[in-house]
Amino acid sequence: MSTPHRPVRLLRPLPRFEPPPQGRTLRHRPHTVRRGTPHDGRSGRTTTTRASGTGATAAERAAETDALRFADRTIRLVLEVVDGRRPGAQLTGMVAPPLLTTLTATRSPANTSGSAALIRLRVRTVDDRHAELFGTYTRGTRVLAVAGRVTRPSANPRTRGRPVAPHGWLLTSVWLG
Repeated sequence: MSTPHRPVRLLRPLPRFEPPPQGRTLRHRPHTVRRGTPHDGRSGRTTTTRASGTGATAAERAAETDALRFADRTIRLVLEVVDGRRPGAQLTGMVAPPLLTTLTATRSPANTSGSAALIRLRVRTVDDRHAELFGTYTRGTRVLAVAGRVTRPSANPRTRGRPVAPHGWLLTSVWLG
């Protein structure tokens, strides 16, 4: 005689990745999308090739790779400056002066939520002189977003031969979320 078969529970609920909200909580209403047409949401337009795509020239791919190297190094330094682990003067020549002033003013040496560490960073070129960056970083147990823009500045006659951006690129805006 066989024993009755018990159902086996193979799935467990996922753990919460975010800390519980503090203060007032908002109620979530289910979001439904109603379409007026039977269109499935895909665009009928042709897309342009990106620098990392198959139709990109070697110069476009090289510019995107160069911008990614610069952005990765600079964002890591920015996170260290904001954490108070590095002096803001080390960003000189890599970050636009108004942004450098803002970053050094927002330093928080007594950060109790942990230090920031970059997880992933991507770069997309806008044109031959501008690229946008986006990615994620961690602070303690939270995963946060980073976005910004790097620019390859044109030669400025007022600098008298000194390069405007010694690394070739300059971080002109950054958003840390």
